[in-house]
This record gives sequence, C-alpha cells and structure tokens, in this order.
Amino acid sequence: MMGMMDYDAIAVGEMDLAFGRPFLEEMAEKYDLPLISANVVDHKTKEPIFDPYVVREVDGVRVGFVGVISPERHIIAQVETKLDSKLEIGDPTEYTSKVLPEVREQADLVVLLSHTGIETSEFLAEDLDVDVLVVGHYPAIQAQPKEIGGTLVAMAGSKSDRFGILDLTLGPEGGEILRHEGDAIRLMAKGPEVAEITLMAQEADRREKEERRQKQLAAQREREAARQQEKTAKVQDRGGVFGAESCKACHEPVYESWMETPHATAFATLAEADAWDNPDCIGCHVTGIDDKHFVDDVNVAPEVWNVQCEECHGSGLQHARDGSYVTIGEELCRKCHDSENSPDFDFETYYEYGVH
Repeated sequence: MMGMMDYDAIAVGEMDLAFGRPFLEEMAEKYDLPLISANVVDHKTKEPIFDPYVVREVDGVRVGFVGVISPERHIIAQVETKLDSKLEIGDPTEYTSKVLPEVREQADLVVLLSHTGIETSEFLAEDLDVDVLVVGHYPAIQAQPKEIGGTLVAMAGSKSDRFGILDLTLGPEGGEILRHEGDAIRLMAKGPEVAEITLMAQEADRREKEERRQKQLAAQREREAARQQEKTAKVQDRGGVFGAESCKACHEPVYESWMETPHATAFATLAEADAWDNPDCIGCHVTGIDDKHFVDDVNVAPEVWNVQCEECHGSGLQHARDGSYVTIGEELCRKCHDSENSPDFDFETYYEYGVH
C-alpha cells in the first residue's frame, strides 16, 4: 500500500527492521519504497545502509529529505536473525550533520524526517540547520507546526490515524519560508479512495480481527484447561468422585429419580443420628470409600456425601458410553447392607425403591 501511495521519502523506523535487513531491502525494491536513513549504519563500515537522503522537486522547489532514527528505539526482531550484529543506530546529530552540506547544495528546502519522538526531535531542531522537521514515533498531534530554533516542527500522531499536511509559501530565493499552514486530518473509516488500497485495507482488517479472535479463543481454552486441571485435581483428591451434580448435566431424569431415594439423603440420616464423624459409620453413607466399615479420615468433602451415582457406576474418570459402566448388583449392595447393619435386606425389594 505504501508503494501505491507514491511517497517521495520514507524514514526507516525500528518496526521496519523487525523482520531483518534483508527482508526490508527486498520489500523496498519490490514495491519501490524510497527508504532513507542517515544513521542506520553497518556495524563494521559505519556507512549508512540506506540512502541517507533524497532530493525531490515539488512545484519547482527542490526539497531535500533526510531520515534519522533515535538510538533509544529498540529493534525487536520477529525472526531468527543476528540483527544487532549487522547494523547499529548512530548518533542522529552526528550523522545528519555529515550529509547536510551535500543536501544544502542540492536543495532549496531541507526536511528532516525524525523517527525519534518529540524530545529528541526538539533537540535536533535546535542543533541542526534544517527548515522543517516532521516528528515520528510519537502519538501527539501538532496540526499547526511550531517553530523551534528557526525550524518548523510538525507531527500528525502515529499509526496512520491522521494525514499530516504542511503548506509552505517560499520567498523568491526558494529557501525562506514566508508563510505556513498545517493540518492533521483524521482518515475516514471508509478508507482511501483508491479501490485497490481499500480492498487491501479491508483484508488486513479482516485478518487482524481473525487473529484477535483466535488469540481470545486460545486464552479462553487456556483458562478452561486450567480450570479443568484444577477440577480434576480436586476430583483425584476425593478418590475420583465428581459428584451427582456432574452426572445431572447429561442424566437429569435419572438424577431426579435418584433424588427420591434414601440414598440421596444417606449422609443426612447419619448427621441426624449424630454419627456424622463416626469412622465406623461414614463409609456406607458417602461415595467412593473402599473400606465401608471404617474410615481413617472422617472429614470427607461435601461432594462425596450420600450414596451417589459413582458408588454404583464407578468414578467419572472412567466414564464409559457403551453401557458397560452399569455395575449395580447384589454383591455391591451387600458391602453396606450386610447382616449386621441391614438384617432385613432383600435385594429385589430394596432395588425397587433404593436405586433410581
């Protein structure tokens, strides 16, 4: 898109270098991007990697554009690359001063594209012999440029939110600025008027929204996985018992039927008899206890109170969907309904009202 917009000059910023120098050089050549930077230099030769400046003629006026970046801007590489060993960012004042005499000889007006933020830009405006300074890497807006040390300083925000305009009226010799007027126009939501750019922008927007959605889904899945792990850990701590409420989600009619049986209130009857902490009684009134006639730890979790689904069907951790989990039988019942605790037990009679 930047290539289609036909810029006269583009100052390199740290984000442009995030994928490495070879990639940026390839893109510049492919899309005819006039990248400039006076102080992004080779770490060995100390020579600029890009053209330090360009000179363009605008309405008969020769305008020289110089690009600089602040050494404080950190390049965060997005790919495996020895980026720091291939280039370095030099002092902007030093490197700009080296090329300014050449630019002055060729241009009537000198514009410094300063990707440095406002503070460094203000220092550069005072220290360097430039006519106009455009601030980059800074979110503030200076629609009407201000004058610092004889230099007009303008900025139109960041991230292409606004389109900066600076109209200059020069004197007959070309270098003297007689009048100036600036603006920072917010770009309309409908996008540029060029149909091809509009389609590209819409596709980029679609991809960004999809990436954001995928990140949200991934975060949601991560939270859910953590919640499940925590839940599973708790289940493991109580002998693998999820509890009847978990079964209810898929087996509500069976759950409601079970709620009408004595098994659903087995722990309550134990409490009514003031035997809720009796290790000889608890095992038969809760779920998931192997030794029904003696419990070492009487502080059982509420999730295992009463004789629930998993007492007969096994832990939900081994839940089967082929019917094989139905394990009800007389032998299972007699673990608690033995001759001592339930002398009148009759499996057929108890089964009718005691299960579900």
